[in-house]
Amino acid sequence: MSRRAIVFGLQTGGLALARSLGRSGVEVSGIALDPSDFGLRSRYLTEQRLVEAEGEHTDAIMEHLRQAAARGPFALFPERDAHVELLLRHWDEVRELADMPLPDDPAATIALRDKRTLPQLAADAGLATPASMEVPSPEDVENGHLSFPFLLKPLDSERYAAVFREKVALVGDVEEAKAAWDRATEAGFALIAQELVPRSTDRIRSLFTYIDRAGRSLGTVVGRKVRQGPPFFGSSTVFTVEPDREVLESGLHLLASVGYRGFAHVELVRDPRDQRLKLLEVNTRLPVWAGLALSRYYDLGPLAFADLSGERVEPLPPFEERVSWTYLAKDVVTAARLLRRGKIGPRSFARPYLEPHVPAVQAARDLGPTGALLRWGARRTFEKMAARLRSQ
Repeated sequence: MSRRAIVFGLQTGGLALARSLGRSGVEVSGIALDPSDFGLRSRYLTEQRLVEAEGEHTDAIMEHLRQAAARGPFALFPERDAHVELLLRHWDEVRELADMPLPDDPAATIALRDKRTLPQLAADAGLATPASMEVPSPEDVENGHLSFPFLLKPLDSERYAAVFREKVALVGDVEEAKAAWDRATEAGFALIAQELVPRSTDRIRSLFTYIDRAGRSLGTVVGRKVRQGPPFFGSSTVFTVEPDREVLESGLHLLASVGYRGFAHVELVRDPRDQRLKLLEVNTRLPVWAGLALSRYYDLGPLAFADLSGERVEPLPPFEERVSWTYLAKDVVTAARLLRRGKIGPRSFARPYLEPHVPAVQAARDLGPTGALLRWGARRTFEKMAARLRSQ
């Protein structure tokens, strides 16, 4: 029986991976926890499963994986932090059921994901990080060693962003910091405080790679955020390839220092005060812009699948072609905000779409996800309008 793939999570990264594997002839099925996962409508999926259990989804997911394993071997690809976290909680059993793009020892994954342990890992690998401190109480916000303004960052940034529509809180004084701390802790989020590195999207760099079972990088993409939503502290809405040898070597060295395997996304920033490259975060999963490396220009998907299937794979050279990834549905909102602030003009907004680019969702041969995204967006807009009317 041929080996199959299950993509767990089907927004931009998961959809790109499903298309990549499907194009190469792999049988791909999909699981999602959220009805907004528009990739469930992709024609490249032979099976779709939406799990909308009340409260805990784990039992339904684990049962689905057990049933899949009974039908033969498969590789399991988690898309987002919540998916990785679920698998880590049941690591021993999941490891018996499937091959995954994560190290066999979960300690490396856990350490890279934890914002409290990451600075020490970075220091051990010779990388600088912005100064940070834990803030378990509101008093720590006031009595810490960081100067205002600084950032309050949640340990669970993905869930925080879903609740508050922002990834971090930028605070300018004690009152703002305490208000942000209260708001976050009331919603169940633990925070760290982090020095604000003067930044713009021009200074933020990212490495995306796949590390095989033998510890080799099978391919790399280095680039920068062109726009992000929300502006300045959000996820990419436009990302472009921009080679940088120091970013490449620093990111790969950090991953090698902990014995990491699988997909990884390392984000760094060039501090204009001392010109040092500083580590911001590591995602042990696909970035939102993973489609850039899972496209007709450059495709890591089949190589990752072959590696997880036990095959020997020849690495690709680093991707250095000037290509962008664009997420039009979110970029329109981001660009509108920037236009109002005078930060960009119509020409700079349009430029990525007029040059070689990989759309996040639209695909002429796979229209289902675009339709699903449009329907979900229309529904969300209607719900927001109804909520405003009820509040009046």
